[in-house]
Amino acid sequence: MGQDTWNATLLRNVLSVVLLLVVWDLAARYLVQNRLILVPPIEVLRALIVDARSGEILTHSYATLMEIFVSFPVAVALGVLVGVVLSANRLVSQIAEPLLTAFYSVPMVALAPLFIAWLGLGFGSKFAIILLVAVFPVIITTEVGLRSTDKVYLEAARSFNATPLQIFTTVQFPFALPYIIGGVRVSFARALVGAVVAEFFGAFAGYGFAILAAGQNFNTARLLGYVVLLGLLGMLGSIVLRWVERKMTPWKEEA
Repeated sequence: MGQDTWNATLLRNVLSVVLLLVVWDLAARYLVQNRLILVPPIEVLRALIVDARSGEILTHSYATLMEIFVSFPVAVALGVLVGVVLSANRLVSQIAEPLLTAFYSVPMVALAPLFIAWLGLGFGSKFAIILLVAVFPVIITTEVGLRSTDKVYLEAARSFNATPLQIFTTVQFPFALPYIIGGVRVSFARALVGAVVAEFFGAFAGYGFAILAAGQNFNTARLLGYVVLLGLLGMLGSIVLRWVERKMTPWKEEA
């Protein structure tokens, strides 16, 4: 059953990509004649091949992936920790909620220049921006998941004289896992956006830097090429996180 579900998910993703490429190619050939606006997928592929041969794709990929793979796990760990604290103390949650809502609502484009000014053009500003945009979905879903634990399960655990730590590790946290992983998936998508925004405002390499440079040179094929790479990275992340969710919450498949 699990293998069938995995194969079906993979097939849906492949069909989605194929459909997108077909629609894109038809639109570029018959609907949009201006090559500054849209180019066929084959021209995008040629542009990526040129960058691959020159080594630029490797340089930009390394920069963006390094930013995400360092910042994203920290955002997840911090988000889970803060979510646990907020779920355990109603007063702290009520005090923190307005601040979290305010920070979550502020567009990162408005804050990115400040982080660049404070921390410079190096890795520190990218880390801070990605951390800030990625941490909030995990905080929110962790708190909601822990607070949503079925009271019947909690009472059953208490009836067996379980300690608060045992109740948390064997009842509350497993119950909240689907919520948390859902938040992690949203967080990964926001981390990609945060990385690109950070590279727009100040970077010497990365997908955002490459997209900005291609746009300034009116190189639509190269610009779309790096957008496609970002999309593929997001799709791969979603597939991996779905697999992690199935492994960590097998009872959902059974249900």
